[in-house]
Amino acid sequence: MTQGFLPLILVSMTPDDIRQHIELQVVELIKAKLANGTMTEERSQEISKIVLDTLVPGMSMEELYKAIMKIDDAASELSSIVAPFANQYEEGITKKATAQVSEYIKEGKYDAAIKLADDAIRGDVKLRWVGQGSN
Repeated sequence: MTQGFLPLILVSMTPDDIRQHIELQVVELIKAKLANGTMTEERSQEISKIVLDTLVPGMSMEELYKAIMKIDDAASELSSIVAPFANQYEEGITKKATAQVSEYIKEGKYDAAIKLADDAIRGDVKLRWVGQGSN
C-alpha cells in the first residue's frame, strides 16, 4: 500500500466518517503486511482489537483526535496512518492556539493567554475538523 496525502475535504465529515476512514486504512495496511509476510496473524488481530477498542462509534471530534493519538502508542505499525492526523493537529490547533495566545498577550489579556495555553497543552481545546486525511 502506498502512503501519501490525498486531498480529501474532511470539513463536512463527521467523527464517525473519519473513524471509518482510519479503520479502512488500517485494514488495508494489515492486509498488505500479512500478504508480504511482515506481520503475523496474531499481531494483526491485536492491532485490530486496539483500533476497534480505541476508535468507537459516536465519539466527539475531541475524543476522536485524542484516541487517534493513543493508537500509535500501542501499535507503532500504524504510524503512517496516524502521522497525518498528528501533523494536522499541530497545524490546525497548536499553531492557531499559539497565535491566539500571542494576540492575547499583545492585548494585555494575560489570564486568557494563560488559560488558552494551558488548554492547548492539555489538549482541551475545542476542535473543528478542517484537515485532510491520508491514503
